[in-house]
This record gives sequence, C-alpha cells and structure tokens, in this order.
Amino acid sequence: MSALIAIGLPLALLALLAAPGLPRRLAIMLAPWSALILLWPVLDPGTAAIKMEWPLMMMHLDVDIISQPLLLLTAVTWTAAGVFGAATIRTNRTWFWTGWLGSLTGMSLLLLAADVATFYIGYAALSLSAYLLITHARDREAWRAGRVYLVMALMGEAAILAGVLFIAAQLGNVELGELAEQTAVLMESPARWLLLAGFAVKMGIVPLHMWLPLAHPAAPVPASAILSGVIVKAGLMGWLRLAPPSALEAEWLGLTLLSLGLFTVFAGAALGLAQQRIKTVLAYSTISQMGLVLCAFALLYIAPERAEFMLPAIGLLVLHHGLNKASLFLACGSQPALSGWRMTLVALPALSIAAAPLTTGFIAKGWLKAGAEQALPEGLWVLLITLTSTASALIMWRVWRLAGKLAGNSAALRLEWITLTLLALLLPWMWAIHQDLLYSLTLRSAWSAMWPILIALVVVLSTARLLPEKRTVLPEGDLVVALEALARRLVAGRDRIKGPDALPALGSQRAWSQPLAALEKYLCRLPVAGLLMLSIGGLIWVGAWLR
Repeated sequence: MSALIAIGLPLALLALLAAPGLPRRLAIMLAPWSALILLWPVLDPGTAAIKMEWPLMMMHLDVDIISQPLLLLTAVTWTAAGVFGAATIRTNRTWFWTGWLGSLTGMSLLLLAADVATFYIGYAALSLSAYLLITHARDREAWRAGRVYLVMALMGEAAILAGVLFIAAQLGNVELGELAEQTAVLMESPARWLLLAGFAVKMGIVPLHMWLPLAHPAAPVPASAILSGVIVKAGLMGWLRLAPPSALEAEWLGLTLLSLGLFTVFAGAALGLAQQRIKTVLAYSTISQMGLVLCAFALLYIAPERAEFMLPAIGLLVLHHGLNKASLFLACGSQPALSGWRMTLVALPALSIAAAPLTTGFIAKGWLKAGAEQALPEGLWVLLITLTSTASALIMWRVWRLAGKLAGNSAALRLEWITLTLLALLLPWMWAIHQDLLYSLTLRSAWSAMWPILIALVVVLSTARLLPEKRTVLPEGDLVVALEALARRLVAGRDRIKGPDALPALGSQRAWSQPLAALEKYLCRLPVAGLLMLSIGGLIWVGAWLR
C-alpha cells in the first residue's frame, strides 16, 4: 500500500494543479514535499508489495536491493531541490510544477515497478515530463535544449519500446524478478541491444550524451539538480531491470561496455574542462560520472556470479553521486563566492566526487576497484579505473574556480542546500554500514586514492591551458553543433537545387490543404488529443474485458 500511495500522491497533486484558484495554490504548496512519501517503502519494504490484476491495468509494485538506494536518493534530493524551487521559481510556476510532479510520478512508478509494463509506463511519463523542466524559461536557449532533448528522448523511447515489445511477444507482462531467468528470450532477440542503447540515452553515455550539456544550463537550478542527481539514473534502472546481466552471460559484451564506460569518463571530463559556464561543466561531469556507473554495470556482465556483492556497491555509487551532484547544482543558485562558508559547501561534494580519502566517493570508488580486481585479473583495467579519479579531480577543480566567480546579488544561505550537502556526507556511509560495505582505512588504500588526485594537482599547477579562463574551446553540446551546421548546409543545398523556377503548388492542393491544416491543428490540441486517447483506451479495455 505504501508504494501505491507514493505514486498516487504526486499524481493527485498534478490533477489539482490543472484546476485554477485554491486547488492549484494547494498543489504548488505541497509539491516540494511530495517526494518524502517515498521514504515509507524504503523504511518499511514490507508495506510496498502490491498486485493488481485488472485488464490492461495489471500493476505489480515492490521494493528490493536495486530500488532501495534510488528511492532514498529520490526522496531526499527531490525534496531539497523542491524546497529550493519553491523559494526561487517565480515565473511560469504552473509549467514548472507540472513538469516537476509529472517527473516525480514517473520516477516513483519506475522505481517501484515489479513488472515490465508498469516500468515502461513510468519511464515514458518521466521522459515526457522532464521536457517541461528543461523548457521552463521558454526562451530561445530553452526551446533549443528542449528540442534536442525531445528528439533524443523519443529515439531512446523508440528503441526501448521495441525491446519491451520483443519481450512481451515472448513472455507477456513478465515480472522483473523472473526476467533474469529468461536467458533464451533475451539472447535470441534484438531486445538486449535495443534496451542497452535506449537507456544509454538517458544515462548520457558518449556519444548519446548530447542533450545533457544543453539541458542543464537551460533548466532552472532545482530542475538541473534532479535531472543530474536522479533522473539520469533511470537509465541504470532500465539496464538492471530489463537487460539483466545474469541473463546474458556475455563476458565480451561486458568488456565492451567497460571500455565504453571508461571512454565516457575521460571524454566527459575533457569536454567539461573546455567550458565556461558552471552548469555546463557540471553537466559534463555528470556524463563522466555516468561512465563510472556504466563500468560498475559492466562488471556484472563480466562476473554475473558476483551480483550479490556488486548490486549494493552500485547502489552506494549511485547514492554518492546523486546527492553530491545535486548539492553542487544547488550551489549554482546560491552565490557561493559570497563567503568562505559557502565555498566550503562547494568543496565538500567536489572532494567526494574526486574520491578523496574518507569521503563517500572514496568508499564507492574503492568497491568499484575491488570488483574490477576480482573480475579482471589484468591490472590495466584497475589502473584505468583508478585514473578516473584524476579526471574527476580536474573537472571538480574547474567547478571550484567557476563557483568562486558566483558572487552576484546577495542571496540568503538556503537551509535546504546546507541540509543536502550534509546528507551527501552521511547517507552513503549509512548505506555502506547497512550493506556491510565498510572497510578499514589503510595506508595502501589512502595512497591508492590520493595519487590520482596528486596527478591532477600537478596538471593544474603546470598547465594553465588545460583550464581556459577567457574563452570556450568547444561549444556546449559539442556534437549537436556539428549536426546543426550539417543540417543547415543540407537545407541550403536543397533550396539551391529547387531554384526560383520551382513549380507552384497546384490549385487543387491548395483547396484541400487549408481544411486539413485546420483539422490537424484542432486534433493536436491537448484536450482533444487526450479525449481521443482516453476513448481509444476505453474501447480496448472494454474489448479485453468482454473477451
């Protein structure tokens, strides 16, 4: 029952938001706190399990070791960012909170889902709702970022839907816990490739990362915090749920994913170092860190028998990154350069993401290296994973330098920013203790964490060009800019080929094109389209019930 309430609360507030006046004001007042209900199924998992067997509405909800850390991350981060948003979002509030509550509903549903169909519905709702968060400002930059996000999100959705349909054609709406046992279905169909590629878009894995560095600068600060801290992790959930490594047993695929993950780590850091805006740098940092998450996921493919050990460690890595990255994004709206205390609140999560000794990143990266040592006897892979701390330290230094310039109008020191930073220090440690992931700090482990950071320090001190201060070496969005330029050239070439003597449209075409355009405009209106979809869904439901 707790899972159903956790999904229903933001959905109910979303319905209230559609009504003007008092219901809308009540929904906006409660929206920042609505994610806290997710703590209920985390603290009492026994109350979360529920099965509903209605036609076309079969829904199985539950909590397990995969969803627990992400539910905790969502509850804490979404609440802190929501309170921050309530204090700072002054324009287009209905637009913002619609995207906020819609995204929370989708995220809650996919995290609590225990069957394929429910998971996909939640994922699709999350993807579409996030568009409203990215386009909140409704300016040219926001619309461009929204277009890129929507195109890539729909491409990913198409691949995921195709993969889900392959699974459904063979197994029906199978429970997620049973999917790992269906090795033959996943091995003999294109489903695994479609699912791996589709969810990689949400994760921001290079070269499918292009939406992230455009979306974060355009979105308001609280939206960027949940986009980077929580929403990108939906891709990881998709991999773990619908493309479970234990079902595929392909070591070569694991090594390929590990290589791609390491490439994403270093490419994301290199691209981020060439940027001028702090939110863009943080976006590339998220891409880099998602490469680390991919490395951890790849180890499950290489050694699926160690899933019992690796899954809690992946949860620790996700919890660590999500909390610390969300804290850094809230810093972007808090004028950190106004005082030394504020800069300390930037330094703490930055050091953790760099995996400095005694931080949450230290213990998360330690277990990642331990998993690599046991799964891959060759020392090269462990060395490369260790060197990812150098890349993280460099990009965090860039964030620190840019944060030191954010000293505009005086802003109050927000309690939710302080709280989230402190929780980022504590909650991953609590998870590590709960899952028996602690290990003693030794001279060897401390040196293993320190020498990559010392390399970064040497690079910073000796190479000023690596961290440009006055100009941007690469444009935000990198590959998007090149694709846009190519598209403009193609359009210009097509116009030249058509020339001034192109035949005018036939009169008969003009006669029926205008009524069709008017009809299309009418059908595309949200109430009309929604009513049509509900009518079609109702007919299908009645047909299934009568059958």
